[in-house]
Amino acid sequence: MKNKEALVHKEAEEKKATVEAKRGEQILRTEEMAAKYRATGQNPKKLLGCVG
Repeated sequence: MKNKEALVHKEAEEKKATVEAKRGEQILRTEEMAAKYRATGQNPKKLLGCVG
């Protein structure tokens, strides 16, 4: 029983780490795009779902 609990806990930690890594990559991409637009002085062509 304890082994099964440990296995479930380990899988949850792995999923959490994967989600955090993907989010970190997305934030990095967003920051790079923002820096590009600031450097060139252009506005983004597409609003990223901010306006509904």
